[in-house]
Amino acid sequence: MSLLEKLGLTKQSMEKMLGVVAPSKKTKIKRYRRYETVPADIREAIINEHPSYTCRELAKKYGISNSTIIEIRKRKPKIE
Repeated sequence: MSLLEKLGLTKQSMEKMLGVVAPSKKTKIKRYRRYETVPADIREAIINEHPSYTCRELAKKYGISNSTIIEIRKRKPKIE
């Protein structure tokens, strides 16, 4: 006999108190993307942007994350 049954809590009594609870749906799996997945033309545009732009401004402009901008700036040489 489980502790819940000793206390008088059965599946049916809990359903009465809470109502029928539907099983939760599996959430979308979060995939971590690397900066290589950013199209080459956007990467080149980010590298060639003026250094006075912040990563936040570039992320908003190109629709990608701040951390991706940082990785692109750190790892790729300037294209001239």
